[in-house]
Amino acid sequence: MKTYSHGYDNQKNKKLTTVVNLFYLLFTLAIIIFSTSCVSKKKYKELSTHYTQLDSNFQQLSGQYQALNKNKNESEQLSKSELEKLNAELQNKLSALESSNKKVAELQAAMQKQKQSQKDLLNRITNALVGFNAGDLTAELRKDGKVYVSLSEKLLFKSGKYDVDPKGKEALQKLAGVLTQQPDLDIIVEGHTDTIPLKKGGVLKDNIDLSVMRATSIVRLLSEDFGVSPKQLYASGRGESFPLAPNTTPEGRQANRRTEIILSPRIQELHKLLEES
Repeated sequence: MKTYSHGYDNQKNKKLTTVVNLFYLLFTLAIIIFSTSCVSKKKYKELSTHYTQLDSNFQQLSGQYQALNKNKNESEQLSKSELEKLNAELQNKLSALESSNKKVAELQAAMQKQKQSQKDLLNRITNALVGFNAGDLTAELRKDGKVYVSLSEKLLFKSGKYDVDPKGKEALQKLAGVLTQQPDLDIIVEGHTDTIPLKKGGVLKDNIDLSVMRATSIVRLLSEDFGVSPKQLYASGRGESFPLAPNTTPEGRQANRRTEIILSPRIQELHKLLEES
């Protein structure tokens, strides 16, 4: 794109104006001289030749001047058009940026709301389960944003069995009192075991079977006896695959024999915001 400064244009215009004025001055003088006095043919010829040169120079400069003005106008028009285009693009980008900032703020607010909701849930669960042995029952909010309630085998089951003991039912009933107030949760019940094989000849084939049946028993209690919606509940048996401690000691094996109830928030609001983004 060509550009011209106004100072440069003015200087050009002044020069052209000076030349044009000089030409007309000389031309006028020549007319006056020829009309008021007698001059020799030689002088006349010199003046005529000079006039012709001046006229030629004038025509050339006049053409250059007109071309310069034309280019200047085109340049100014092009600059204005480009400026309008760039300004429109800038406005579009600013609008998009404002929209993005708004979406980010909405996402941050939704995430903060969800985080606070999980903290409140943890507090309600902790209060509901006051009185149980801390070694048998723990609740914590982990970095993934989920609340994990871990119940020991000792609290829930007899060794190698999957029917829930009365003390375990009491704990599950109190937990269910909180969960029934949280329809926005997915509730995953995971059974875990140590590495000691089950005795052969029973109904259960191995530790995976045992972990699945224990999870299923808890899901049934929560839904059928304690009013938790079955649409929220999932049963999962992990067997010995996810130990908390080495299975080389009695303490480690005891820690690994547990049931974890994982409370995961349903984040439709966040998904909707992300889709809109």
